[in-house]
Amino acid sequence: MGFGLCGFKSHPRHQVAPRIVVDVMGADRPPGELAAGAAQAAAKLPLDLVVVGDARQIEPHLPDLPNVSLLHCPLFVDPEEKPVEAARRTDTSLARGLALLAQGQADAFLSPGNTGAVVATALLQLGRLPGVHRPALCASLPTLKGKEVLLVDAGASADYKPPYLLQFASMGAAYARVVLDVALPTVGLLNIGTEPHKGDTLTQQAHALLAERPDFRGNVEPHTVLTERPVDVVVTGGFSGNLFLKALEGGVEAVTEALRRELHRSLRARLGGWIARPALRAVARGLGYREHNAAPLLGVRGLVFVAHGRSDAPAVAGAVRRVFKVCQADFLAQLPPF
Repeated sequence: MGFGLCGFKSHPRHQVAPRIVVDVMGADRPPGELAAGAAQAAAKLPLDLVVVGDARQIEPHLPDLPNVSLLHCPLFVDPEEKPVEAARRTDTSLARGLALLAQGQADAFLSPGNTGAVVATALLQLGRLPGVHRPALCASLPTLKGKEVLLVDAGASADYKPPYLLQFASMGAAYARVVLDVALPTVGLLNIGTEPHKGDTLTQQAHALLAERPDFRGNVEPHTVLTERPVDVVVTGGFSGNLFLKALEGGVEAVTEALRRELHRSLRARLGGWIARPALRAVARGLGYREHNAAPLLGVRGLVFVAHGRSDAPAVAGAVRRVFKVCQADFLAQLPPF
């Protein structure tokens, strides 16, 4: 493992293995735990891993692997820091990690930190792809159908115009085809009803534009996304997309807590819970975010990913595995022109 308290020890780029940079600072969990999770994935995959963060907190938890390096950077973006202010800083783990990508010294960047700061800093350092109006976060959600569904935009841009959603559809469909191996991805528009006239003016205008796409299947109501999985890609503005995600998250937490309380209410309930434990664990794994924990920021000049802020070591390992898969698929080279 090559590292130094004064900075990153560079070495020649591997001809095959992608170099993935993981910023482990500014999230809910300790940097050492997140670094250990990233290293778990690196130990099993042909990749070069660069962990960015405070060496004093990370080094004791990082295994000595030939494909793992540590870039010491104790300063980081606070979760409450404003994105625009964070993007102007050059001394943070986020800025220094993205700089490696911008300078061509890495193939992908991953962070479970401040999402707004990741988006703003990526835009400043990398810029948008030619013709792209706005970047979009592409969240991957598990469904009851056993196949994930993509949500674009999950929170990169709060305000939008209808043409933006048209590009979100193109980028999301390309990701589904190239990374998820969906031969002919279908697209839907998140709305309060399936009828074309439903929704506010912007949503109706977006529907009219999307209707010209042969892969468009109309409006999709939120309650059907995880249960019926009517399409492969659901497009929406970043504000409503992030609200949708947070509502889902809160609902899952509420149901989980209610179930936990009921299973401890009596001896009979505890016995039933013990019997059902394998099934409950299987459901939790299927609907968990650990293996769907790397949302790509589509539309920027580089592979940038945002992980869940509450990620633990297994979640970061899952995120690194997804980033590796995207690198192997050579996703950016297969994006359609805009």
